[in-house]
Amino acid sequence: MLDLLSNRFVLTSIVALLLLLVLAVVAARVQARRRSQVLLGLLNESARGQVVLLRGPDAGGFVGAIQPPPEPFLHFVVDYRFAQTYDLVGQLLNPLTHHAERLLFVAKLPVRPAAELIWQAGQSPGRALGQRERSQLWVLRRLDFINVQYAVRGANTGAIEHVFLDLQTRFRPFLVKISVQGDADPECTVVLQLARFNLQELPALITSLRAVGRAALRN
Repeated sequence: MLDLLSNRFVLTSIVALLLLLVLAVVAARVQARRRSQVLLGLLNESARGQVVLLRGPDAGGFVGAIQPPPEPFLHFVVDYRFAQTYDLVGQLLNPLTHHAERLLFVAKLPVRPAAELIWQAGQSPGRALGQRERSQLWVLRRLDFINVQYAVRGANTGAIEHVFLDLQTRFRPFLVKISVQGDADPECTVVLQLARFNLQELPALITSLRAVGRAALRN
């Protein structure tokens, strides 16, 4: 009798645990979809355009192109990626590799940038550039007061460095990557980690990204 009761208790516990996991996954997916809808609305307001969806929105996020693209860009794509809500075990075992939210901006300039800049959190610009063509023309810079190292290329990089400093000052806890490279297509990429990011700051962020584009074109 005791064995029977024990087996029933174990079975009931397993069923209850599985039910809780299913409910957690469903709740997470609903939350992610709502988050995508909120972000879409704010992007439409911030960019003074319309996000034309290429994928989603769903629990994994969305991809969309802003039409018309913010000046001075020819194309401006937003890629919002939410964590894989169904991979709860993976998130528990590998918290450092499961990023809750990422927001990627990929934009194309009308001409090759006159001033270029590359920076990635936790990575040396020299390592990021590797053995790329014309890599010897890049110049390493450092912002000592926040211990940030980046690389620039071009005859006049003052404007783009000023915008980079503004981005680091305002959004540094969330920035993952800033890249403006003439060898890339599209030329501009900015990546943010959205954990604890105030979405009401999106208008200021879009303004800063437009400033990056204008600075890159300045001779």
